[in-house]
Amino acid sequence: MRAYGDAVKDQVRRVLKGIEEARKDGLDISVTGMDEFDIADFSIELSDAQQLLALGVDSPTLKKEVFKKLALKYLADARQDVKDRIVAEIEQGPGAQG
Repeated sequence: MRAYGDAVKDQVRRVLKGIEEARKDGLDISVTGMDEFDIADFSIELSDAQQLLALGVDSPTLKKEVFKKLALKYLADARQDVKDRIVAEIEQGPGAQG
């Protein structure tokens, strides 16, 4: 996957460099990211989270953190503003004082 990420970054860099040269913007082009890939099966993480919550630990903070982790992992391709709103909603949910 890392090699694929490097190939994508290289192509994006080439396209942006071509645009920059055509427009003569004088910009330095840098493309980063796509260095880490999470290919874990979400169903395994969901099952682990269910087992953890089933232990009955009386911690609103633990529950919120588990819910946030699952939500953000499941919605990894969602817009950042949507993810931020979901996290805020989880934080304001039942037991928000905890």
